[in-house]
Amino acid sequence: MVGVFDLGSNSFISLVVNGREELHEEVVVTQAVSHVKNGKFTDCSALKKTFDSMLEKVYSFTQNVHVFGTAVFRETENGKWCFEEIKGGLPGRILSGEEEARYSYLSVLWDEEIGVEDPLVFDLGGGSLEVVGAERVVSLPLGTRKVGRVSRENLRDVVDFVKSRLPRFFGKPVGIGGTFVTIAAFKVGEWNLRAVHGAVLKKRDVQDLIDLIIDKTPEEIDSLPFVPEGRGRTLKEGCAIALAIIEEFGPLVVSRRGYRYALAWELEGAQ
Repeated sequence: MVGVFDLGSNSFISLVVNGREELHEEVVVTQAVSHVKNGKFTDCSALKKTFDSMLEKVYSFTQNVHVFGTAVFRETENGKWCFEEIKGGLPGRILSGEEEARYSYLSVLWDEEIGVEDPLVFDLGGGSLEVVGAERVVSLPLGTRKVGRVSRENLRDVVDFVKSRLPRFFGKPVGIGGTFVTIAAFKVGEWNLRAVHGAVLKKRDVQDLIDLIIDKTPEEIDSLPFVPEGRGRTLKEGCAIALAIIEEFGPLVVSRRGYRYALAWELEGAQ
């Protein structure tokens, strides 16, 4: 049995598995990047408090816990210091963009439920967009907090900007990240992680959600059903990125999983 933490730019996620069996998963929107000014973390105490609260729940399953950080900890001048403060001596590391991308790819390739044989994986976070094919990996500064604020007036410009920077890889598109899960929840009509896993997003699905939220404030978006608290701050931007991917590569299969699953399965010897 193993517990894995994914410390990202938008959220902290904990996962506990026993072999391939999922025992526990928790997602907390932290907006870690909001604690960064002038390229440095100003304070890690609030993030540490959130992590410790999540860790207490994981410890009820296992003491075998590993912690991994991504873009916000890679890119800030004192990111390593903040990461070490948060994890407090537990094993783990800050993943490189290539490592994060490769494990995201494996989380799809090893996923028997989705069953995509030749995936092209898009892992979207607040700080970066990883694009991973069978033999190529690209980490792009196209996270939901990197593309600029989206409005009705500039939506098309943002979509075209993202499209112009996407690599020309081949494979069946699969999306990982809270944005894709949230869009899928609106499509299936419920916040049910098992129902959204494997859902297929088409351009119309994304456009319908954009039409619903484009003129709303982040607070108004947060009040909508199926929107996790805090996601309203970046959902317009995430939808713009999703629209760009779908226009360029076609319908997108949604995975509710992510690199943490591949790491957990590997640590468990379940793959």
